[in-house]
This record gives sequence, structure tokens and C-alpha cells, in this order.
Amino acid sequence: MQAPVPYYQARKNKFNSELTLLTQQRNRIANIRLLAGTGAAILVITAINTGNSTYYYVVAALAIVFLILVRRHMMVKDKIDRVKMYLTIIEGETEALNGNYKRFQNGAQFLNATHPYTYDLDVFGDHSLFQMLNRTVTFGGNDSLAGMMMNGTTEKTTIEDRQAIIKELSQNPEFLEDFRVEGMRVNEDKNHLKRLREWLIADEMFAGNQFLKIAGVVMPVLALGAIAYSVALASVWVGLWGVVVANWLILGNQQKKIKTAAQQIGNTAALMQLYEALLRQVASNKFEQPWLKAQQELALNSLEQMTAFRKLVQQFEGRNNGMVGPLMNTLFLFDIICLLRLEKWKKHNRATLINATESIIALDALISCSVHAFNHPEYTYPQFNDQKTTITATDLRHPLLNAQTAVGNSFTLGIQEQFYLLTGANMTGKSTFIRTIGVSVVLANLGLPLFATAVTMPVARLYTSMRVTDSVQDDISYFKAELNRISNLMQAVEQSTIPYVVLLDEPLRGTNSTDKQQGTRAIVHKLLKYKAIGIVATHDTILCDMAARYTGQINNYHFESTVSPTGLSFDFTLKTGGSTSNNATILMKQMGIIE
Repeated sequence: MQAPVPYYQARKNKFNSELTLLTQQRNRIANIRLLAGTGAAILVITAINTGNSTYYYVVAALAIVFLILVRRHMMVKDKIDRVKMYLTIIEGETEALNGNYKRFQNGAQFLNATHPYTYDLDVFGDHSLFQMLNRTVTFGGNDSLAGMMMNGTTEKTTIEDRQAIIKELSQNPEFLEDFRVEGMRVNEDKNHLKRLREWLIADEMFAGNQFLKIAGVVMPVLALGAIAYSVALASVWVGLWGVVVANWLILGNQQKKIKTAAQQIGNTAALMQLYEALLRQVASNKFEQPWLKAQQELALNSLEQMTAFRKLVQQFEGRNNGMVGPLMNTLFLFDIICLLRLEKWKKHNRATLINATESIIALDALISCSVHAFNHPEYTYPQFNDQKTTITATDLRHPLLNAQTAVGNSFTLGIQEQFYLLTGANMTGKSTFIRTIGVSVVLANLGLPLFATAVTMPVARLYTSMRVTDSVQDDISYFKAELNRISNLMQAVEQSTIPYVVLLDEPLRGTNSTDKQQGTRAIVHKLLKYKAIGIVATHDTILCDMAARYTGQINNYHFESTVSPTGLSFDFTLKTGGSTSNNATILMKQMGIIE
């Protein structure tokens, strides 16, 4: 696999060179076009002044040259725009390699404080996992990627298939770029595909109406005959007015249905252009992984039908022309004829269009994952064990941390114990460690490699309680929100036959110390009954006595800080046993808060 930094630098150099040449070419064409236009204007004036008609032949030739140059200028401009898109992608990936993801959509619309884990793990929002991964070029792909991150999977084969797909795609970075560039070239409306799908699954409104099918053939013929007879008479024949009135009576009777269809499929030609371009990219590549080969076959088989549908939609969109649309309807029942053709196409090809768009959407989401995998060849694909509920990791780190300074931890969870009781002073790394495990579960379920040397884990669901929020509007206190969270967790693990990874950070912090300790003991006691592994982080070191009570089920681990004459230092390394230090007072003294 190519290393990302030299690859992007080489691509940047290539496209910058192309951009320079194309810009020079565009400028030459513009100058020649200007000369041709100016020359033609001068010759016209000369011909008028001299009365020499020979000049007009040269003017005609220059006009042809001018039109050719206009077309050529548009083609070169299109190439320049495309090259600039490649450079935009490369610049974005170069920034991403340095931890800057601001160019990419952050998925803030998916933020949900009640979700089992996404809010706690910063899956969505600024500098989130979603923003780190998201390279989608369709609204459907954007939603699909978010759905994969929110819902996970409980199928080992699904994850392994995703891994195989991502591995293959990540070895073809040029295809990843080509796909994204085609997607960037068309601005998609968020609701167009939704409305189009509604039209596809709805019953035909016109094709089943025998009267309309006959009228769609007969009335245009009558209109043409009436027009021809009017021309012969050199005046408007009264029969033509009869055709016009009949047409508008028919159109008026069907106006509501026409309006509904126009809302569903009108202005979707650009959408079809987008999906056509993406399908061509898929069709023109060769793949080895079975699912990818199936998508290529689907693309090859659906392109012709997709193109035919786009042309029919473009024809129907001609109704929006204020001059042409009304005239064509008045004389030829234009709307009804177009919709009859569209519904005939739909009857035979609706499944093709639905499958093709779903294929592109799924691929769009997986391409985002593949770009991330290409950018991090040092990451490791986790292995899954569906026979054991254990996580074993070597040098596991959080992917959003600085790669140069992030501290990795090696650990096993679920072998010597079912739950870690994790203690440690402030700022020692407890919360980051917990989030690292949660994030790794999310990314692993996507089929992605992890920031680690080696990882083995179960196929498991995930539930966290770290960042509980109250709600004044809903009259929910912080403590009540915590209880709701824990209640939902208990219901989830109790009803599940799939293992759960449970991550709790300072549970019941909304109550007094005694209540908190008793409640935490009760929560852990109940969780031990279920098919779950996880971590309970707390500042209450008195809870470390649970390791003796639940031998083989709970063990103590901690993160530590070191006090020195220059202040506190942290190694962010997981250690066995309970914590024995506190640093809040020291930190406040260093900051001058207290004396």
C-alpha cells in the first residue's frame, strides 16, 4: 500500500502541473476567440462600408471558428474545475493527516444525548469521529455512514465483509478520489431522492387510465392535422380551437395528479446525473471482493436504464419553460405524454433504479471508511471472537489524539475479570481510556482498522454513561437524568442475548457520597449477572473493596499522577490496583485558586 503523505504530495504536484497547462490553454483560446470575434466585427463593418460581399464569407468562417472556440473554452474550463476538485480533496486529506477535519461535515444533525453511546463518545459534532471519517458525496451516503455508527452490527460476517471491502478500496486511492470528484460536480438537493423513491413505489396514476393512453396518441395527431389545415387556409381553423379546449379540459381533470408527480420527479435530472456519474465510476473499475464485484455488475446493468430515465425526466422538466411548456401542453398534452412514458419506464425498471441508488449510497459510506484506512496504514484491523466475551488490546490509542503524543495502553478485559473498577485522580486519563475503548468498538463494527498494534474483541453492543445532561424544559434534574440512563442500560443488557460492553464514568455523581457509593455497588452487582464486560470509573477509592468481594469478576485498575517540585506529571498508563493519590488540591494551589 502506498504511504499517504508521499502519495498526496505526488498527486498535488501532478494536478498543479495540469492546472498550469490548462490555464495557459484556456487563456490562449480566450485570446484567439477575442481576435476571431473582433476580426469578424471589423470585416462586417468593412463589408458594409465598401459594399464588398466577399468579406461575408470570411465573416462566416470566423463565426464558425468563434463557436468552435467557445465550445473548446467550455471543455477546458470543465477540466480546470475538475482538477481544482482533485486539489481540494488532496488539501483536505493533507490537513486530515495533521488532525484537522474542519473541511468535512460533522454530523451535528445526528447529535442525540439519549443515544446509548454516541453523545458520550463524541461520535457526532465538531472534531468528532464522524467528522474524522466523513467523505461522503451524497446525502444518502452521509445518512448511511451515520446510521452505521449509531446502530453498529451484531453479525461477525458483516464486519468481516466490511473489513475486506475497506481493505480492497483503500488500496485504490485514485478510485476513491475519482468517485468523490464525480460526486462533487453535482449539487444534490436533500429531498429529491426521497421524493423520487415515493414516486417509484407509488401506484401508476396515468398508465392504468385507458382514456389517457388513447388521448395521448389521438390528441397530438388531431392537433398536428388542425395546424396543417390552418396553414393551408392561411387562418386559424375553428377545429384547432376545439383541440385546444379539449386538451385543457383533459389537463384540468388530471391537474392534481400531474402536480403530485411533478413534485416527486420534477427537477431530479441533476440527481440522476449524479448517480449516473458515480455508477460509471463503479462500472469502469475492477474489483475482487464479492460484494464490490456485485456492485460493479449492478452498475453495468443499470446504466442504460438510468440514462433513459434521466432523459425522460429532462424532457418532462421542459414543462418549466414558461414559453415552451404551456404551448406544448395546449397543443399536445405534453405533461400527460411525458408521465405516461415515465410510468411505462417505472413499471419495468423501478427495482433497477432503487437498487442502483442504494448501491451507490452504501458504497459512498464505505468509501469514507476506506479513505480513513488509506490515510492510516499503520493501524491494525481487529480480529473478532464470537465465542468469548473478551477484549485484548496492545498499544490501543484514541484516533482523535495527536499520533505523535498519544499514549497507548495494553490490557485484557473479560479474561481475569468481568469489570474493571477504575480509579485515579483528576486528569490522569481515566475518561480518555474509557472513550478509547468505546470508540474502538464503534470503529471496529464499521470494519475499520484501529489505532493499535493488535486487538481482539467480541461482536458486542455498546452502552455508556459518561456525559449525562439535565433538561429544564422537560423538568428533568441531573440526578433523574442519570437514573433514566442507568435504567435504560439495565433494560438493554437484561433483554439482550448479545454481549454488551458497558462503560460508566463516575456514575451517580448527582447525589451525596454515601448514596453514590451504595448505588454504584448495587449497579455493579446487577451488571455482573448479565452477559456484559466493561469499566466503572470512579473517584471513590473505597469502592475498591469490591474486588475482594467479587473475586474473579472485578479487579482494580488505576491511572496515576506524579508529584514533583515542578508540579504534577502524568504518564497516562493503565496500572493494576486501586489509586492512592489525589491531585485536586495540588492543582488548585498551582493555579492560585487556594493558598
